[in-house]
Amino acid sequence: MMFKKTLGIIALFGCLSHWASAQITGQKWDKTTLDFNGPLTSELTQPNPFTYYKLDVTFTHESGAPIMVVPGFYAADGNADNSSATAGNVWRVNFSAPKTGKWKYSVSFKAGEMIAVKEGGVSAGFMDGQKGELTITENTKKLPDNSANGRLQYVGKRYLEWAETRKPFLKVGADSPENMLHYADFDGTLDCYGKLGKDYFKLIKTWEPHAKDFDPAAQPYTWQNGKGKNILGTVNYLSSIGVNAFSFLTFSVDGDDGGVYPYITKNDSVFIAASNESKSWEKGLHHDRFDCSKLDQWERVFAYAETKGMYLHFKTFESEGVNLMGKDELTDERKLYYRELIARFGHHLALNWNLSEETRVTVDLIRKISSYIRNLDPYKNHVVQHTYPPGYPVKKSVAYPNYSYYYPNLVGFQSELTGASLQLDVHDVHGEVKHWVTESEKSGKPWVVANDEQGSADKGVTVDASHALYTGKMNTDNIEDVRQKVLWGTFMAGGAGVEYYYGYKTEQNDLNAEDHRTREVKYKEAAIAQQFFTALAVESMKANDELTASEEDYVFGNENQLIVYLPKGVSTAINLPKGSWSAKVFDPIKGGFKSTNVKICKTISGPDKSQDWVLVLNKN
Repeated sequence: MMFKKTLGIIALFGCLSHWASAQITGQKWDKTTLDFNGPLTSELTQPNPFTYYKLDVTFTHESGAPIMVVPGFYAADGNADNSSATAGNVWRVNFSAPKTGKWKYSVSFKAGEMIAVKEGGVSAGFMDGQKGELTITENTKKLPDNSANGRLQYVGKRYLEWAETRKPFLKVGADSPENMLHYADFDGTLDCYGKLGKDYFKLIKTWEPHAKDFDPAAQPYTWQNGKGKNILGTVNYLSSIGVNAFSFLTFSVDGDDGGVYPYITKNDSVFIAASNESKSWEKGLHHDRFDCSKLDQWERVFAYAETKGMYLHFKTFESEGVNLMGKDELTDERKLYYRELIARFGHHLALNWNLSEETRVTVDLIRKISSYIRNLDPYKNHVVQHTYPPGYPVKKSVAYPNYSYYYPNLVGFQSELTGASLQLDVHDVHGEVKHWVTESEKSGKPWVVANDEQGSADKGVTVDASHALYTGKMNTDNIEDVRQKVLWGTFMAGGAGVEYYYGYKTEQNDLNAEDHRTREVKYKEAAIAQQFFTALAVESMKANDELTASEEDYVFGNENQLIVYLPKGVSTAINLPKGSWSAKVFDPIKGGFKSTNVKICKTISGPDKSQDWVLVLNKN
């Protein structure tokens, strides 16, 4: 028996004995990795290690609860991120313990045709039946590390909650570039072309603009003698300006950028040629074999993001590729894909599984997928669905793009979804977020509702006018719309957060962006809003727009406190509940409260009309 410690993770290499003799220790919420010696095999051998074997480890707390069945995966030589190994005998399980104390584990290792996504099978020998024990101690990490807050959980409310503090989570994040993981330092990531309209562009990323943001303390998260510094610098930069979330595709095959996939190519040149025809899934990839070293390298980025307090938004399919694994049925290919993602990455403490960007599959399939994930994921992570926006033109070639087709048939107990990832025109954000917050609450199962993409599609969130590197006719800064209608419009409707989409006709757009500094001003304003709402008792508040006469402002609050957002300090009549009220003025652009207060009468306004203002009204 041998022990290994990397990145603060304790790993056990299993043996053939039924009881482990050495003591394994870990910290609550941290990733504790158990590695077992299984059959010597490789990514492309027969029988296929990804389908013919299934590793599950059952963890039982000494109190009797919880009992967690955690799926495992084939890990090549156990060091593939550094060695680029395609063969080995290491099988791995990532476990994040929610309680301190003693945990017993028992190993199931089965064999059989497609057993990875089926029940039954026969014993595969090796570690099958092995038992052991873990000792989990209190977590010693400090903020911003997510483990200081515990796991982010869906608890039947419109905000996710941290397990340790029970505080609600509000996000501000980067929705772009969606092809974040099309990164040159990842193994098996090809310099192929992405499609934008009728044109094709090389879209592989170096993340060079964020090389200067690499923190030397992140060195343990690099691989192969320093690879990964630039993408780690990207994560560090976002964290440094107050961003606490970012999204990324894990499968963009035959979509806008065809270069993100967890699979092994059949032949690199064939894949690149097929990508230009939007036929790379059909011609260029093994559908049931995963790239161990690439996925280990993805994990290093996600593990570092965990230390920076980041929420990971897994967009599991691109719009054009969501039906490649079956449009109407939950196929074995789709099950295998989600099993690999959950086994490798489900232990992370703050994440959601988004079933696809702009879905084109049936409601029934969404129900089946969300149920499959909910049953397989031992951590019960947040599951959302993204759709086309209201008014999206229905084409005969696209069977199910309608906004109205999806959410009314998924909300509440009609599905295992726990939230909605809304794509909306900026003018629709406040109203639609408020609508789905309200409708889901009526259903008895409140959704966590976020605005994760804002249109128009060509513009999205534009480059900051103050960013000297980027000029041109497309750089019409829409900062006021983003602040008023997207950012504050979402939070003031009871939404859980926003992610900023960069448009497809802007400089540094949704596909070619590599420099988040181009939107730094907007992100800093987003961080101000996130901190403002985090300090409120948001769970007891709701949209109360009917209290004011103006159609331009927003009102959010409860019987003792009201927040009024006033674009350009607009004056409006207000119908306050009975009682004595006082007001403070908050600056949504620079942050902080002004020293001068505002008089409250039948009409209220900001201190001036030079900018937007927020009034915080407190009942005395």
